[in-house]
Amino acid sequence: MAERALKQRMVSEKEKLFQMYHQEKLSLTDIGEHYGCSRQYVQLVFKELGIKRRSRMMALKNRPRRRKSKYNFTENDDSFILGNYYKMTDSEMAIQLGKPLKSIIYRRLVVLGKKKVNRRNFTEEENQFILDNFERMTDTSIAKALNRSLISVTHHRNRILNRPKRVIKGYSDEENSFIERNYKDMTDSQIAAALNRTKASVAIHRNEVLGLSKTKRRKQD
Repeated sequence: MAERALKQRMVSEKEKLFQMYHQEKLSLTDIGEHYGCSRQYVQLVFKELGIKRRSRMMALKNRPRRRKSKYNFTENDDSFILGNYYKMTDSEMAIQLGKPLKSIIYRRLVVLGKKKVNRRNFTEEENQFILDNFERMTDTSIAKALNRSLISVTHHRNRILNRPKRVIKGYSDEENSFIERNYKDMTDSQIAAALNRTKASVAIHRNEVLGLSKTKRRKQD
């Protein structure tokens, strides 16, 4: 009954809710505290009443200024973001600058005014590199070689170049014999380099196809 009465009250005070949110710039949490309910409940009522929510950028701008902290950005930090935001993820920039992810997003979007819309197009040379190597290189390795993010390479390979996740190349009898002869003395990485395969491919083939598990290897040693 209490919840029903609260909802009826909020519905009857639709104009007040609109004023509190859009004119007084109160947050959903502030409004929830005023009515004695949760932020999620206010959000639900807003949806039913058709009160539009602020955009993410507006919400960040209306957020109270935080006191200065150890995460202050220098001119070099800003230059790094401006030079890399279109080709690196916010997470990658956060790691490079040693700052929290949320602080990077706020700095890029609100302070520097840079949205992630200006994507750097792949060149013909990059396209050819992917086509030549996607069967024997991981997306991570390709991304590193092209100075791209893993997400952008994976999406471009799969959706733009129409090359689904690598077609697994079958192992020949010679390759199988090589693995059987050397798996005791060589690591999967060394075998992969010798066969021009990925480490993961060799490990899976050795273990699941040839049945040469690391447990058996220790026993035979």
